[in-house]
Amino acid sequence: MIQLLAAFFIISLSGALSPGPLTTMAIVEGSRRGKWSGWWLSVGHGVAEVTLVAAIALLLWLGREAVLEQPIVAGLIALIGGVFLGWMGWSMATAAWGYKLTLSGGDSFHNMKIGLVPAGVFLSISNPYWWIWWALLVSFYIRDSLVWGVWGVLALFVVHWLTDVGWLTGLSWLTGSGRSIMKPGLYRWIIIGCGVILLFFGISFVIAGIGFLMTGRVGTG
Repeated sequence: MIQLLAAFFIISLSGALSPGPLTTMAIVEGSRRGKWSGWWLSVGHGVAEVTLVAAIALLLWLGREAVLEQPIVAGLIALIGGVFLGWMGWSMATAAWGYKLTLSGGDSFHNMKIGLVPAGVFLSISNPYWWIWWALLVSFYIRDSLVWGVWGVLALFVVHWLTDVGWLTGLSWLTGSGRSIMKPGLYRWIIIGCGVILLFFGISFVIAGIGFLMTGRVGTG
């Protein structure tokens, strides 16, 4: 079990450290809402992740893992998630461009009242490659952990989640620490850049979703 967890920890770093919507938001919210923004994002991410891991473990236990490979599932997730991320990126970029998104707060984007924990959930489930990473790329680790029952699956989840906590919290601490010295102009361009990144992810996810549905094949892009 120690060997399995050690190997999965290394694999988990590839998922946690990959650029994505959560990484972008940890950078943005660290400078706006403080050093612990990444922690709360990782809590929301963990809520979504433990639910997905439990569902995958149940399907594997029942011998129904083929459900995970249905292209229509990945296609719909990619389309819906892509639209959500594209909208979020467009909102961030245009609000910052129009000086409606500032360090002082009170902007229309953050007045949506989406807390960091729910944001962590939404950003996770709207990312189709998060689903694919768990369901197709590393699901065999979950299968192996089932040898130790529920505790094995739980240990696997905790090992992975700790990499997310460390990465997201570390990012928000870095940007949160520099909040007092960050110039409004620099912050504006950082937000515009992050918004463009999210918009890019959204468009690419929509394209990937259409590809999944048209070709009837799920791939990693």
